[in-house]
Amino acid sequence: MPRRVAFISDLHANLVALDAALAELDELGVDEIICLGDIVDLGPQPQAVVDRLRERGVRCVRGNHDPLDEHPEHAMLAEIEAWTQTQLDDATLAELAGLPDQLLLDLAGTRVLCVHGSPRDFNDQVLDTTSAEQLLAWTSGWEFDVMVCGHTHVQLLRRIDRQVFVNVGSLGMPFARAFCGGTPQVLPWGEYAIVAVSERGVAVELRRVSYDLERFARSLREAGFPFADRWMDNWLIATPADC
Repeated sequence: MPRRVAFISDLHANLVALDAALAELDELGVDEIICLGDIVDLGPQPQAVVDRLRERGVRCVRGNHDPLDEHPEHAMLAEIEAWTQTQLDDATLAELAGLPDQLLLDLAGTRVLCVHGSPRDFNDQVLDTTSAEQLLAWTSGWEFDVMVCGHTHVQLLRRIDRQVFVNVGSLGMPFARAFCGGTPQVLPWGEYAIVAVSERGVAVELRRVSYDLERFARSLREAGFPFADRWMDNWLIATPADC
């Protein structure tokens, strides 16, 4: 029986982007939605995003931002992390910290490994520059046909022998290029992926979804998000770091 599963990641408390993706996925008629972590932090509506995922029965793995324990050295990011903690109730904080690091799905006989970075560590970055040897080392001991991940905020599709590696990108703040210091440029849409399994094999679709950036900007200000206007500059006027 054909199965179509959508994978979203790195929502970063962007409810406007999440709702746009959910509306599109309802039209497409996928069988399930899986979230690959970084549900909260760096965005204005952390509790509402968690609530929406609960309402929709979305299974999630844990991202590096979800425990809210990074304590970044950058003063602005540290203030945002502290603000995010105040926006979440105790049950939600415990739920986020206790999310699993991996999920292994069986889609009509195709094994799909769901992680944030890699099954070794949620901070591992699956990029186009990551060597095949490194990817195989990170996944050593795991039996899978497809690995789906996020974390880098940059979409990617790679095949190594029979195994497929999919970085679904970021729904809440996709980057123009992999982060390498400086200020990243955030692209004005959301990104996700669909994995479809049928008797003909596995098909992967990397997708973009548009959303209302003005509404997102209003949500930053209305929530009392720290440095709201300065934060929105990343979407509107920032230029990519020179990597």
